[in-house]
Amino acid sequence: MTAMGRHREGWLGAELDREALYWDFTPAHLAAIDELMAKIEAAGIPFQEIRRHHFSHPALDGDLAALLAHIKSGPGLVIMRGFPVDKYDAERMQAVYWGIGTHFGRGCSQSADGDYLGYVTNVEKASRGYTTSRELNLHTDSAEIVGLLCVRDAKEGGLSIYASSLKVHEIIAREHPEYLPVLERGFRCDRRGEEAPGDEPVTPYRVPVFSTQDGLLSCRYVRGVIDKGAETAGEPLTAFEKEALACFEDVAQRDDVRFEVMLRPGEASVINNYEILHARTGFVDWEEPAKKRLLYRLWLEGEPPRPMRREVHLYQNRSGRMGVDPQPGRGPR
Repeated sequence: MTAMGRHREGWLGAELDREALYWDFTPAHLAAIDELMAKIEAAGIPFQEIRRHHFSHPALDGDLAALLAHIKSGPGLVIMRGFPVDKYDAERMQAVYWGIGTHFGRGCSQSADGDYLGYVTNVEKASRGYTTSRELNLHTDSAEIVGLLCVRDAKEGGLSIYASSLKVHEIIAREHPEYLPVLERGFRCDRRGEEAPGDEPVTPYRVPVFSTQDGLLSCRYVRGVIDKGAETAGEPLTAFEKEALACFEDVAQRDDVRFEVMLRPGEASVINNYEILHARTGFVDWEEPAKKRLLYRLWLEGEPPRPMRREVHLYQNRSGRMGVDPQPGRGPR
């Protein structure tokens, strides 16, 4: 174990208590949501302008604070069950979900388009993986806390997969410590065309897969931007670097390491993104537009933010925020 191993233990998917991961809304919680939504709708507040004080209620505040502590210092994965997707239409559910999210952090822009609530659905000619129906490999996103609320599920498939990056680090340190220096040094990453004007299309610095700040081990991993970064920069990955990445993926994909769950309508997974990898199997969607699979994605920055090395972030956001700073007219490629 290297010095970077000084962190709390992760988990093996095979040993997780599945039912213990679920958190259920109570009738009192749902009544509080109805009360808050009535006030928000009467005031005409757009969902992205909802702040923590707009969604504060004695029946919610304490329980959601305890849940946040569980996300940050527990297993880093919870599944909230019972969002009122049958009571509120898809548009109003945006406000409900955003409002609950304000208890966990501050919403971040998820692309140069400035979308603060991601629509995870199948779109023709999509440029980002989450807007397709194909399989997505284990990866991390660009914010501290990531939430996915299932509004409508697919006709077939779309299984969610999670793995503890803390446990992946521990296994690699034990079985193949020779790869850790490469993973800790990191890789130049492609910015998907969402870099700010004047910034390079590939990170001028190496983004570490594993890094430690103030005793917290963080993981940042998206294989596609690593491979594309090497190609764009004209710096092909070495054989040893490819071996290190293959080792990371092989460990994360082990049956006893990963955890699988099918999110159903009204269920939302909330993860500590820099400690939990996530993925999704491919899916077959419905033909009818009104039935197509739809999940809402939240990227949240902790208040205060998680301590991390600056190099973990792909974008040099002028705002100083996590995510991707909005740039009107410049969408992702």
